[in-house]
Amino acid sequence: MVKRLSTGLSAAVLLVGLVGCVDAGKNFDDFSDRVGTTDANTTDAPPSAVHNITGTFLVSVHAGFETSNDPAYYVQLLVNWTLTDGAAPTLEGSFVPLCVNAACTTMREQIPPALTNVAPVAADGTFSQRIQGMLPGGANPLSGTPQPLDGTLVGAIISENAVCGSVSGTVAGLDLAGSTFGAIRVTDTAPASLPPPVANCPN
Repeated sequence: MVKRLSTGLSAAVLLVGLVGCVDAGKNFDDFSDRVGTTDANTTDAPPSAVHNITGTFLVSVHAGFETSNDPAYYVQLLVNWTLTDGAAPTLEGSFVPLCVNAACTTMREQIPPALTNVAPVAADGTFSQRIQGMLPGGANPLSGTPQPLDGTLVGAIISENAVCGSVSGTVAGLDLAGSTFGAIRVTDTAPASLPPPVANCPN
């Protein structure tokens, strides 16, 4: 725009002797009316390279202290993720534990309330998102009793349909060191329609 304006002013100077005085201010106003001006405070942030995972995912967690790695003992949650893209992407997650204990009438039925958190996302798609609250008894596949949960998903967005990583923090006072998680996009949240749980990153 600066180059175009300079060219216009140079031309105006050359024409002064031919057509008389030129109202440069009016010319600039006319130009602004045609193309508009941009307020730096309202400029859209540039998009990032992070995959858009906005939608619903099945999150499965294998606790590091559970040595069998049997999917029957995975903690499972449904999460509604919303990725806000731009120069500084954020990821809002609303997690609902699923009923996976053997005593559940319907395996994987949802157990409210949701646990919500917003986390920043790095340019490479990595993030750390805290999940803090009470894990309901039905969502506890090990003892079937309510337990305090203070965990953090240390994840990586690997595609629009998959997220995975490790889990830190505690559940029932036990250290979650060595825990892993996997998250798969789902379109049907009916218990019978959910895919088999995957609690790690693909090899």
